Amino acid sequence: MPSERFHRLSKEKQNLIWKASMKEFIAVPYEKVSINKIIRDAGISRGSFYTYFEDKRDVLSFLLEDTTRKWREFCLEELDKTYGDVFSLMESMMDHALRFSKNNDMFRLHKNLIMYPDDVLMECRADDGELERLVGEEFFRRIDRSKLRDNSTGGVLLLVKLCFVAMTAGIGEFHKHPDHEEIIKREYKKALSILKYGACKDSQQDQAKEQADE
Repeated sequence: MPSERFHRLSKEKQNLIWKASMKEFIAVPYEKVSINKIIRDAGISRGSFYTYFEDKRDVLSFLLEDTTRKWREFCLEELDKTYGDVFSLMESMMDHALRFSKNNDMFRLHKNLIMYPDDVLMECRADDGELERLVGEEFFRRIDRSKLRDNSTGGVLLLVKLCFVAMTAGIGEFHKHPDHEEIIKREYKKALSILKYGACKDSQQDQAKEQADE
């Protein structure tokens, strides 16, 4: 991640470096990313670059963390609009993701990540155990848990993970078949419906019976 020296730069200078880095990472596969091009486009010296970042993996981590921050802000705003409805949030997130996948640099970067070596990504992305940290405590505080069967933080975290799995699959399909957008949205809504209401008929009654038989 960027050094303390980077964070002391003006916002204007930080944005120049961000734009130059994003431009390079979405233009070529990871192994062809050129620090020299980033330096040239950002208008900084090579020495300065290495006081801000260790290497290009460090730059990629910075870009992904910035993406996470923007998503976190979006999630909190949507939860406020929907009075904490996690399923409305997830539907809005998919619409938002598909819309910006068409013309937004952050999503072009994620599309390009498919080609990156797994060992690179393992160092630059959080594992499932860090999802709670990434979305932040405020995310979980704003969710309305009153209608959730398992309203513990662990239960909500698992629900969010499952929603993200379905969303990631849909976005991946969109990258391969952008003309299938409406089909992808319908399939994603079906997945959310199964998560919300269950896959079995009378599932609540069946669960009560199972508990009574134990």
